[in-house]
Amino acid sequence: MKFRILALCLPALLALGGCGGDDTSTPETPGEVEVVFNLNVGGTPLQPLSTDATTYTSPSGTKYGISGLRFVISDVRLHSDTGKDVTLASVHYFDFDVAATRTIQASAPHENYTGMSFTFGLDAGKNLRDKYPITVIPDVMFWPLDLGADLGYHYMQIEGNYEKTGGGTGPYTTHTGGRHLDGTSLAYPGVVDATAYHFNFPVNLSFTPAHIHEGGHGLVVISFDLNGWYMDHTPADGVDTQYDFNSLANQMIMGNLDAQGKLRTNGPGCFTATMTVHGGQDD
Repeated sequence: MKFRILALCLPALLALGGCGGDDTSTPETPGEVEVVFNLNVGGTPLQPLSTDATTYTSPSGTKYGISGLRFVISDVRLHSDTGKDVTLASVHYFDFDVAATRTIQASAPHENYTGMSFTFGLDAGKNLRDKYPITVIPDVMFWPLDLGADLGYHYMQIEGNYEKTGGGTGPYTTHTGGRHLDGTSLAYPGVVDATAYHFNFPVNLSFTPAHIHEGGHGLVVISFDLNGWYMDHTPADGVDTQYDFNSLANQMIMGNLDAQGKLRTNGPGCFTATMTVHGGQDD
């Protein structure tokens, strides 16, 4: 009987390399993806940060400068035309002054990619104080405890000086984040929020389809127009979301629901993306 089984198996052994049919195919080599940020102000490349300059003009006509720029994005994903999503980063912290934070490096299978998405800031489940080590999000991004002990981090910090209508300059802080007051905040004495306000928002960007070949390299450029925060991108809807530094008496916008709401509405209009690929090959 044993000899008969061996005789039956021998043709398959010769044809397939063994009765077990072992898979000897070579695993696919994923492609590499690099995400970089093209920072600009109304199309003008962002200049070196300065504590004194008022280089730029806001959509409301106010001159301002930028001395600091930090932000957090999360759930950064590429999308293919087959419906596959590839997560490039769960959380990414960007600081203009820290070169290592200016790019995202990841891998992705060979697919035809048509767009990307991310959350600007952190959603409620991610935005918890001390959820991340300082090597992921540094403590400079901690949100003030009196604005919500359950709201862990800023989404963004843009800082600098602006020219006041009456003359001279003054500092501004475009700091974004949530609010959940319990009545103890010195900035909002006695105010209690029944529920938390969250001002993170989704960003969905399409681009000309680009195919990452096996072992190839894809470059995603996210163009980020910082002037877009202060611009009403949909003036025809009758809701004015233009943001004017001179309309904010003390520039303390953390916890200011109107200011945070305008920034959240304007934010998606700050971004566009492109993708280019090279190298690699498909089997």
